[in-house]
Amino acid sequence: MTEFLIRHFVRGHDETQNPAVRERYGVLSGAVGILCNAFLFALKLLIGLATHSISIMADAFNNLSDGMSSLISVVGFKVSGKAPDSKHPFGYGRTEYIAGLAVSFLILMVGVEFLKSSVSRIIAPEPVRFSGVLLAILAVSMLVKLWMGAFNRKLGRRIQSPTLLAAMQDSINDVVTTSVVILGMLASRFTTLPVDGYVGVLVALFVLWSGVGIARDTLSPLLGQAADPDIAHSIEEVVLGMDGIVGVHDLIVHNYGAGRSLASLHAEVPDNADFVAIHEVVDEAEKLVWQKTGVYLVIHMDPISLNDTRVNTFRELTQEVLQGLDSRLTMHDFRIVDGKRHINLVFDVVVPFDYGAEARDKLRRDIAAGLRAKEHRLNPVITFDHQM
Repeated sequence: MTEFLIRHFVRGHDETQNPAVRERYGVLSGAVGILCNAFLFALKLLIGLATHSISIMADAFNNLSDGMSSLISVVGFKVSGKAPDSKHPFGYGRTEYIAGLAVSFLILMVGVEFLKSSVSRIIAPEPVRFSGVLLAILAVSMLVKLWMGAFNRKLGRRIQSPTLLAAMQDSINDVVTTSVVILGMLASRFTTLPVDGYVGVLVALFVLWSGVGIARDTLSPLLGQAADPDIAHSIEEVVLGMDGIVGVHDLIVHNYGAGRSLASLHAEVPDNADFVAIHEVVDEAEKLVWQKTGVYLVIHMDPISLNDTRVNTFRELTQEVLQGLDSRLTMHDFRIVDGKRHINLVFDVVVPFDYGAEARDKLRRDIAAGLRAKEHRLNPVITFDHQM
C-alpha cells in the first residue's frame, strides 16, 4: 500500500535529495494523516459520548490534534520547498523544523487539557458503558495507527525527515494510549473505582511526553546541532582523498533544512606546492563533496611545512606531550617563530567540550611544562578549538 501511494503521488520518488520531491513526500504523508485522523477522531468521539468515557474522548481529541499536526506538516513542507530568494538566500528548509515545533506545542496543549479533565473525572466519577462492539472499533483504530506508523517510518527514513519520523512516533504512541484505554474500560467492569479517570491521566501524561520529545527533536536543528557524524566523515574522506591535501580540520556544517547544508573546512597543503595547481585541487574537492553528499563546501587552504626537519621534530615532540596529557587532544596550524630568548611554538589544540575555562587554563600550563621539560627555551602559543 505504501509503495503504491508513493509511486502514484510522488513524482520522481527516487530523487530524495531534491527539495521538490521531499515536498511531495511531506504532502503525501500529511494528506494521509489528515484523512486517517479525521476518521479516527469522529469514530472515537462518538464512542466516548456514547460510553461517557473521558479516556476515549481524550484519545479522540489526541487524534484531532494529530490531524491538525498533519495539516501543519503539509504547510511546513510546502513552505520549505520554496526556492531561495533575496531575503532567504539559503532557502526556507528550516520551516520543516518550525512546523514540527508547532505540532509539539499543539500536542502539549491537548495533553494539558485532558490531564485537567481526567483529574476532574477522578474527583467526580461517572459510570462507563462497555460493549464488545466498542472494543472492536477501538481495535480497528489501533490497526489504522499501526499502519500509519509504518507508513511514516518508511517515508521519514527515505527522505531523512525528523517531522515524518516524529509523526511515526506519534502513531506508535496512539497505539499505546488506545491499548491503555481498552484496559481501563475492561477494568471498570470489575470495580467502582474511577478507573476511567486514572486511565485518562495516563493517556494525558503519555501525550505530554510525546509532545516534549517532538519539541526536543525539532529544536535541536533549529538551535544548531553538531554535524551528522556520517556526513562529516564523508566530507573529510573526500577532501583527504585529493592529491596534495595532507590534513583537514575545523569542519563546520550549517544546516538550513534537509538537503540544504553549507560547510566550511580548513585543508592543510604543503607550503611549497604550486598555488595554481593546489587551487584546482581544492575546487575539485568542493565539487566532489557536493556530488557525493549534497553539501555546499567552502575550503580554506592552510600551508604547512612538511620537509623542514626542525619543524617536524618540534611538531612530533608537541604531539607526544599532548597525547601524554589526553589521548583525545589533536592539534593543527603548527609553526615556529624564533625569538631572542625563546622558541615560540604556535599551534591550535582541539579539545572536547567537557574542557571548561579552568580545565583549559590548566591544560595550557601542563602543555608548557611538558614542552619545557624537553627543551627549556620552548614557549607554546596556544589557541584552543572545540571539536565540531
